[in-house]
Amino acid sequence: MQDTLFMVMKLVLAGLFGGIVGYEREIHEHPAGLRTHVLVCMGSALITLVSMSFVPPKSDPSRIAAQIVTGIGFLGAGTILRQGSTVRGLTTAASLWTVAGIGMAVGVGGPHGIFYILAGVATLIVFLTLSTMRTFEPGVGKGNIRHIRLEMPADDAGILGNVLQELMEMGVTVQSVQCVEPHVEGARAFRLAISVPRRMSDEAVLDVLANHPGLERFDWT
Repeated sequence: MQDTLFMVMKLVLAGLFGGIVGYEREIHEHPAGLRTHVLVCMGSALITLVSMSFVPPKSDPSRIAAQIVTGIGFLGAGTILRQGSTVRGLTTAASLWTVAGIGMAVGVGGPHGIFYILAGVATLIVFLTLSTMRTFEPGVGKGNIRHIRLEMPADDAGILGNVLQELMEMGVTVQSVQCVEPHVEGARAFRLAISVPRRMSDEAVLDVLANHPGLERFDWT
């Protein structure tokens, strides 16, 4: 009975650790949120506990636990989305993979509690990484985000594609393209969110837009 209660406490602890990470993903509306992280972490702990009941040499406890890594790989792949030239969901996939490891650490436990400590420290590091590192990212290799409003003749469907191609050839990342209301009749307008590399000046992008023959007007912010 005592062993059963101890294992139940492990599942609860794994669910708590997974919930801490999942809470951060949930409040920022990522594909995998609170429930997914709780289930992944607790499920990993459960599978680890079950695998530990198999006694070698007739059975190998590591074989079942090892399948967690493979299974989480498929689950994480479902959170990765490609939107134009931007790939989203990689961080959420990584957080799922990490909470699976946290759940395995809780499932293993140990007489001296070393794996619980490792799981707790890992949970804290993951949470801080997800919640605070984004404030430092703009200064570490990320580009400057700019918004452009383009206006062009409605009867020329190739202008937008040409502009996007020129920008991407320069190394500019186009994060989103949104159709908006034009200022004049007979025109089409789009709002672009782009990431300009730090090594590149804004003037270089402005020159491309100013010299493009098909654009009737553009605004830069």
